[in-house]
Amino acid sequence: MTTIAVFGCGFVGSTVANFLDNGGIDVIKVDPKLYPENDPTDAIVKADGIIICVPTPSKEDGSCDDKHIKEVLDLCSHRERILLKSTVTPDLLSSYPPNVVYNPEFLREASAKEDFENQHIQIFGHHDNVYDDACWWAEIFAEIYTNPIETVYTNRQTASMIKYVHNAFLATKVAWFHEMYKTLPPEVNYEAMISTLGMFERIGNNHMQAPNHNNSLGYGGACFPKDVSALTKVINHSILNYVHMVNLELNKIE
Repeated sequence: MTTIAVFGCGFVGSTVANFLDNGGIDVIKVDPKLYPENDPTDAIVKADGIIICVPTPSKEDGSCDDKHIKEVLDLCSHRERILLKSTVTPDLLSSYPPNVVYNPEFLREASAKEDFENQHIQIFGHHDNVYDDACWWAEIFAEIYTNPIETVYTNRQTASMIKYVHNAFLATKVAWFHEMYKTLPPEVNYEAMISTLGMFERIGNNHMQAPNHNNSLGYGGACFPKDVSALTKVINHSILNYVHMVNLELNKIE
């Protein structure tokens, strides 16, 4: 039986660990707060592969803080198969050992289990010398999925940008519509407008509801704010910079 050690058991790590466990994989959950009995070094020794799902919070300047990733990598050697799912910017990925394969996740916290089980694409960013490792990881997951899944192989920096651009674009859509909600003439029925726009395939019916589920304006949650902020520290994108500023103002509105 294949043994996988999952480091970090927040909503991403626990979702991944439970999916693998239900698929017949022997899973060791490593999280000092939730599973203090599982020693990290012992887990690495026992595991055929290591998945890192630790938090990557924002630093004071808004950039991505990967200190928890480095803590796990410091315990590993170049021989381990390592899959990184924590969200991290391309510049930081360049400093990681070649045996780290990057596999971004696109899960919503409220529906992580359903999102993971029903995803139709998996992305593996890898160093040129570890394509075989990327294939090994892809096969681990593909054998458990019950629905068809497309696998994309690319380099690590591209895989990271796919994740950040995905979240930044959706965050932009939220901010764009919420700013529209705030500035529309009073005679316009916002609900009627977005329900009709949602019928158009090129627009879609998500990320338009205003106010949001917290009864406030602007994008929030665990991912969009920190990912947009981190991306503005990596690329100089004028529209994204403005979206970030607009969202800060929207967040102030009661």
